[in-house]
Amino acid sequence: MRKSFIALALLVVTSSAFLTSCAESVKQKTLDKILAQKTIVVGTTGQQFPFTFKGASGELEGIDIKIANYLAKELGVAVKYEVMDFENLIPAVQNGQVDIVFSGVSITTERNAKVVFPGVYFKSGKSILTKSKKLSKGDAEHVNISTVTLATTKGTTSEEFVKNRFPNAQLVLVENNAEAIALLGADEVHGIVADFETCESLAFGYEESFLYYNNISKSTEKEFISPVIAAHDNHFTNLIANYITRINAEDKSETIDEIWYEYAK
Repeated sequence: MRKSFIALALLVVTSSAFLTSCAESVKQKTLDKILAQKTIVVGTTGQQFPFTFKGASGELEGIDIKIANYLAKELGVAVKYEVMDFENLIPAVQNGQVDIVFSGVSITTERNAKVVFPGVYFKSGKSILTKSKKLSKGDAEHVNISTVTLATTKGTTSEEFVKNRFPNAQLVLVENNAEAIALLGADEVHGIVADFETCESLAFGYEESFLYYNNISKSTEKEFISPVIAAHDNHFTNLIANYITRINAEDKSETIDEIWYEYAK
């Protein structure tokens, strides 16, 4: 009996040590890889103005891109961008295709069950971008009806917002905001539902006619935007959390507000 107990105890200790060793290896793998390869791989859509988009030169620009570039500089490494559709971003960070995602990703319980959100750098709400002043107010009597068609990017919180707030409206899912604004311009949809800042930026950049938009989120529906990294990566999580805290605090040259105003002109 005693021998069996000792053998079992040794097995538990050995297994615990093995699991601890594996856990330590997992914790450090992303940061170790970045430092060893001297490159951080960032996932983004390049289609979410003003967060991430391609400028006139064809290079990626935006709030998220500047933050990612600052991070790479802080780490002393190069940055490589992997551009993909929004719905593929979280799977990409889960399977290690990218080290981190900067793409206006809002924190949700469903997403947080799969990945880590190490720090909030932007707060937002939803808006409807439309040619109709009446629809832009977001009143259910005008929007939540079967004759209204709304476009939004597939896999985003905007999709869920429309389904919950305007279940009777017709929903058209697109890959990016460029497709959505094209549909609105062609009068194939009545409005676009997206983050307020995205709608504001699209409205200023649209040259065909005047567009309306309003913040239609309730105070309890504000969204918090964060980078996305894989779970079980404690050292990398700690590094990114500290970085986001710093740029939100004292370093005025890198504050999110200053970056936002640059793209909101």
